[in-house]
Amino acid sequence: MKKLTVMALTVCAITAFGMSASAATKLNLSVPDAASSSIGVAAQEFADQLNEKSEGELEVKVYFDGSLYGGDATAAVTTMQDGGLDMLCLATSWYSSFDSSFNVIQIPYLFKSVDAEQAYLNDEASQPMWDAVEGMGVKFLAAWTRSFRMTTNNIRPITKPEDFEGIKLRTPGNQIYQVFFGDGCGANVTPMSFSEVYTALQTNTIDGQENPADVPFSASFYEVQKYISATNHIGEAWVVGMNPDKFASLSEEMQTLVLETAQEMQQWKKDYDEATDQSDIDFMIEKGMEYNELDDEGFAAFQEVSKSLYPKFQEIVNNQDLWDATIAFAEAN
Repeated sequence: MKKLTVMALTVCAITAFGMSASAATKLNLSVPDAASSSIGVAAQEFADQLNEKSEGELEVKVYFDGSLYGGDATAAVTTMQDGGLDMLCLATSWYSSFDSSFNVIQIPYLFKSVDAEQAYLNDEASQPMWDAVEGMGVKFLAAWTRSFRMTTNNIRPITKPEDFEGIKLRTPGNQIYQVFFGDGCGANVTPMSFSEVYTALQTNTIDGQENPADVPFSASFYEVQKYISATNHIGEAWVVGMNPDKFASLSEEMQTLVLETAQEMQQWKKDYDEATDQSDIDFMIEKGMEYNELDDEGFAAFQEVSKSLYPKFQEIVNNQDLWDATIAFAEAN
């Protein structure tokens, strides 16, 4: 009799465990870059926190290198809208493909520091962008900072705008980048899918690219690039979004958990970037890259180029109220 009781209890325990395990809501979280990149590490931390805090109710798995949407960042948003992606971290520059007002955060030399950029992301001045994300059929969870973008190339160090003259530079397919580097600095701007960049650099199809320091580090561009220049030209943001139907399917408690954790991760990622950007640069220097920073004169020259292009940038943004609020915020901070 005791054996039967023990067996019955064991079966019940196994059944209960199986039910508990199967009750977990599985979510995929997609990012465009490698696992070792800043956004890759932050996404994994976000997933780990959700898995731990939900005590088994959520099971979030991160997919790197845009693997769930074929590496096409513009397709990522529509894939999430259609339910093919549950959660997505994607740079604001790609959202500008759907709404030109997102270009406002890409204005070169707009923010004086990442602290100022973070303050903007949390200020009402930027709220129209997050409302627009919702209007696209994406549940907006949070906006995370991104380190300012640097330039790598095989031609020369970049110390002033004229140094870009004639350089075949890969950029995202974004008008702001094309106007600034092409019209303003004389580069031969070459939009290209990120998945193609390493090979294009290796074969000299392009001379260089621009991204925050963690990207050439995690993508091993130091193997095919000679110079890295801290041009620090653009500070943008990562939009953390979710399929609204998947979000609505969660319990109220889990919805709150997802939102709060995504927002708390903003500071985590900023702290992580500040702690690791220099070590990434040091590693690339050890691998043979030459590093330079802009002096005050060079930085001022780039700022002047950007400001001279404000009329064109304003047309691209095509949202007067957002433009005015953003410029006013940047000038005050």
